[in-house]
Amino acid sequence: MAAAIYNGPPQAVLHTLSNADGSATYTEPGSTYKIIAGVNYPVEVPLRSNEIPETTLIDVNLRPHNGAGMVKERHVEQLVKRTLQCLVLGEETPRTMLQATLQVVGVQSDESLPGGMKGGGQGETYLDILPSAINAAVLGCVDAGVQMRTVAGAALVAIDHQGQLIVHPNVTQRKSSTSLHVFAFTSDGKTVLMESEGNFKPKDWTLAEEVARSAVLGTSDVNKSKNNNKQNGDVAMNGSAASESSVICMLDVIRKALEERVIKDERWRQD
Repeated sequence: MAAAIYNGPPQAVLHTLSNADGSATYTEPGSTYKIIAGVNYPVEVPLRSNEIPETTLIDVNLRPHNGAGMVKERHVEQLVKRTLQCLVLGEETPRTMLQATLQVVGVQSDESLPGGMKGGGQGETYLDILPSAINAAVLGCVDAGVQMRTVAGAALVAIDHQGQLIVHPNVTQRKSSTSLHVFAFTSDGKTVLMESEGNFKPKDWTLAEEVARSAVLGTSDVNKSKNNNKQNGDVAMNGSAASESSVICMLDVIRKALEERVIKDERWRQD
């Protein structure tokens, strides 16, 4: 695997809301973004004309940490919606709606701005929040018991001027990068989303895809999907040397969140 820097693993907690069918709180490493997802499913479609006879209508609403959502939020909503359409077995509940609300409750401050202002302006990239929105939405669907073909995870990879790849980059690392890349993969290794911006070469894109796949699926799953075509490389965690096996992938985060939810739900049996 290509050399990369990992800014620690993300965190996820299921069922953090009591008034939703399913919910989750997802936090990017370094509290870059913290999103609470609330999912209601299946619910009645508000307008009968919007019903889809063959499948489930998916509605995604992204609310920024301050102010009202604008063009950037609407674009991210559409990308999250398309990703969920690849995962959800909508034909099992036709003429109904899956409603996912994503509330941004935490954004990392940019100390280079006056007063350490927080990001979120319309002139900024939409790629920084996209993987967090996808991961939060998937976790919320898992907690709501939505019928899905498979689960998926997303990761953001930045490439700096030295050609170093950084997974889950913070504000400073994103501003000093030459390109940003977001990839989303299903648990069986299929790519469901690719978004990039900046200046990069095809080789850089390939390396970013390889690192993102490892961050989502884990090293062993990456090797399986590539028919055991292994490439050696060192991985750094928080800037320090670490083995590939020590990297906590997004699927591991989902598994851990599910285990904690099951343990919490079954605790009453021990009382």
